[in-house]
Amino acid sequence: MIVLENLRLALQTLWANPLRSLLTVVGIAVGIGAVLHVVSLGQLTQQRIKERLETLGTNVLSIRPGVSRVRGVHTDDAVTTLTRRDAQSIARQSDAIARVAPTYSSTANVEFRDRNWQTRVTGTTARYFEVNNEQLVVGRVFDDRDVARRARVAVLGDTVWKELFDRRDPVGAKIRVQSQRFTVIGVLEAKGEGWSNPDDQLFVPLTTAQERLFGVDHLTSVLAQMRAEEDFEEALFDIETILRRSHRLRGEEENDFRVFRQDFFLATIRDTNRELAAFIVLIALVSLFVGSLGIANVMLVSVTERTREIGIRRALGATRSHVLLQFLTEAVVLGLAGGALGLAASFASARILLGGGGALAWEWVGYSVVICAVIGVGAGMYPAVQAARKDVIEALRYE
Repeated sequence: MIVLENLRLALQTLWANPLRSLLTVVGIAVGIGAVLHVVSLGQLTQQRIKERLETLGTNVLSIRPGVSRVRGVHTDDAVTTLTRRDAQSIARQSDAIARVAPTYSSTANVEFRDRNWQTRVTGTTARYFEVNNEQLVVGRVFDDRDVARRARVAVLGDTVWKELFDRRDPVGAKIRVQSQRFTVIGVLEAKGEGWSNPDDQLFVPLTTAQERLFGVDHLTSVLAQMRAEEDFEEALFDIETILRRSHRLRGEEENDFRVFRQDFFLATIRDTNRELAAFIVLIALVSLFVGSLGIANVMLVSVTERTREIGIRRALGATRSHVLLQFLTEAVVLGLAGGALGLAASFASARILLGGGGALAWEWVGYSVVICAVIGVGAGMYPAVQAARKDVIEALRYE
């Protein structure tokens, strides 16, 4: 009964000063809302990065030609050090590598009837689609026989499919690539935006790209899928040893190729995002501390304004503990009201700003309730103790 009575008195008191109470509540709400929004945004970003990493293919190394140098200075000249023989040597000689997919990419104009689209044409082998976790929407991908006979067949990325066919079934359609006729045999599932759009490309057999379209005998990259993530060091050693031997590089000469982990940059972004989210949460917690000072200030003012009321309550039999509990209840109500407003704002932002994928971090909702209650108790303790210690006679004389 005492708790309910104190709660009723707290609500009456706060309602008697609506503007002051609202401003105090908003201070807490901003902090709680910021914490929940940042945590929810961080979790959503981590999920999207995880999905993007999965679409890149697991445990994949990207081997690219080295940069051209003249007297130690980088130039824009193309380096053509990688060949199909290099890819075959890596696949044959390294136990740490499970699959190898050589590629050659260049831009080309693609036409279908009255439509045309400038896109990236990638020549590769059937292993590419396994290494890169590619999924088909319709049709099939080319196989080793298509590569061996330099077949004029093409697999479309989602963007090319949309631009040329408005996502209608294209299987069997004839398109022109560099004025040569190709038959569409399949369409790949969309992967989403990256540094370059992986959906804005067209795939053809490697031999077709090199010999029929572009007239080259080198590669732009080799994708090497490791058997397991822990094989990274062994795979890196094997690749370096095999390619240096193949390219006849002497001991003092630099590598004329570079090896990257395909998921390295996204993993770096993920770690950076975690650190940034933690920093923003820290700032939001500082704003909560400022909000708690607002509660303490309001309660101190309230104690001063209600000195005579405190004296009357004490004269009628209220103990110091009763007075202490009354003012602590008011402070906790302020904190929880701010938390409720912050939760409502966070829920709205998760739906509106973060889109359909946004959702509240529910474990942090529980933390927020506890934080608000602790803020209320912490901020209200000193004013409540001051109120409880007031001398009854002096309080009654207060004007």
